[in-house]
Amino acid sequence: MESSAASLSLVPPSRLSLSSLQLTPRVRELSSRLPSPNESPRCVFVQVDKHEDAAHTMQYDLPVDSKQFDRATKIKPTSMLRPHMRIFYLSWMSAITRFFGWYAIPPLMPVIKTQLGLTDGEVLNSDIASTASTIFSRIASGPLLDRFGPQAVQSAVLWLGAIPIFCAAFVNSATTLLAVRFIVGLVGCVFVTSQYWTTITFARNVAGAANAITGGLGLSGIGFAFLLLPFVFEAITSSGHVSEDLGWRITIALPAVLMIVMGVVIRFVVDSCPTGDFQELMAKKRQAEQAANGGSVQEQKLQHPSLLESFKIVLSDPNVLIMIAHYAACFGTELQLNNMGALYFNKEFTQKGCTDSVFCSVLSKTSAATVASSFGLMNLFARAVGGLTSDAVNRRLGTRGRQYTQFTLLCILGALVMALSRSYSLGLCISLYVLVAIAAQASGGSTYGIVPYLNEHHTGTVNGLVGAGGNMGGALFGVIFRITGSYHTGLFYMSIFIFCCALLTPLLRLPHLHHHGNVAANITDQSQHGPSTNTALKPFLEDESSEHTESPTLHHRAP
Repeated sequence: MESSAASLSLVPPSRLSLSSLQLTPRVRELSSRLPSPNESPRCVFVQVDKHEDAAHTMQYDLPVDSKQFDRATKIKPTSMLRPHMRIFYLSWMSAITRFFGWYAIPPLMPVIKTQLGLTDGEVLNSDIASTASTIFSRIASGPLLDRFGPQAVQSAVLWLGAIPIFCAAFVNSATTLLAVRFIVGLVGCVFVTSQYWTTITFARNVAGAANAITGGLGLSGIGFAFLLLPFVFEAITSSGHVSEDLGWRITIALPAVLMIVMGVVIRFVVDSCPTGDFQELMAKKRQAEQAANGGSVQEQKLQHPSLLESFKIVLSDPNVLIMIAHYAACFGTELQLNNMGALYFNKEFTQKGCTDSVFCSVLSKTSAATVASSFGLMNLFARAVGGLTSDAVNRRLGTRGRQYTQFTLLCILGALVMALSRSYSLGLCISLYVLVAIAAQASGGSTYGIVPYLNEHHTGTVNGLVGAGGNMGGALFGVIFRITGSYHTGLFYMSIFIFCCALLTPLLRLPHLHHHGNVAANITDQSQHGPSTNTALKPFLEDESSEHTESPTLHHRAP
């Protein structure tokens, strides 16, 4: 039966015969933009609507895989052209702005604690509130992404997130601080949005690298917050004309302005997906699912699933549950050590024989925040290292290689956290603090190298749940540190949790794709609603070898 949808095909410019088409004036205008024979070839996407006799062209600067809905099969860092590379850059630029705002308070916490007269317990409570609230927003963001697309969700998060960050400048007690940090944490789902965006933009052969690089650069906003905001505070208050109490309030409000500006940029200068129209992309995915099942999928299953239905499908997959635990271990470690970093280095290391709690610290408040910034700044490369390593081992060993990488990195992380829990020298603790940052972030990059293999049709829900797992881990660690009342004891229990999560890795049952692209015979044909959702990937794994092409090979897509 002939589809009423537009016929789609990808052809090289050298073989494109426009004379064979009955061209409208609009098509003639667009055809004049095609590259000449002397120009280097690019992919040209041609869409011809049979009923309206219209055509639209768009050029891809990167080779794409039509079986993965025009996802790019390589990353070109020197380009910022639409759609793929502009999405790549603006996804992490928007994330870095959001994390800069989300973590505007922790770098200034030593000052805020003094000015508001907070106890250690009240500070920890606000840390837990900020981390825990993000769990709910990340879970909810998944279905929203599947429904509205990353561009709309990302811009809305940036605009809405600026409001509570600006309000943080007006807190005057432990209660109002806790309430504001809880609301600020609600918009921490921007990481999920960023990872979703790159997942639907880049093919699985480069998914680990793309997700790790964009995720790492985005999360480096935490490090920049610790590095820059204390110096902004000092610049504002150094003259003596502005009090410390007013200075920290002005400093916290500044990131809100950056978020509003970035929200405008995201809304108007980037695409929601490679093909431009997100709703069209989702319709094609549902059609592909129907075709893969021989047309037996009922019409109601091709509609948008309900929120509960999405969660039911995704949470019935043990692979998703394991990845939630893994991300709780690695990203939870990141959150906890970022939250406690400035206070840890300011409070834990004092001069010998000194009894004044204010003046005995070896590191000043600004110096402690600068040291703590090293944790977030490792995201500039560490997360990418994890993703690139996962991709490299995957090319040699298939998806089992991704599992080996994941297990190894989590074990290294657990060992380093345990070593930090037993260290008391400032120099050694700083060194281990940085190494823990590298291991935790590399593990996060490796985690999101596996996520694209879990469920193609509920990408947003999977990303949201796995991302929420990281905040669950952060909240759990916050409670542990609150109960134990000791940094060293809390770090020890954290290391035990990480080791336990690492032991879950052999239980992962991913589609066993070998480096040459074949799908192992043990991928069974199960219902999408069964215990494993790997079969949802079957239509996209039939020719995995196309992911590894380096030339702009063009594919024909049937009507």
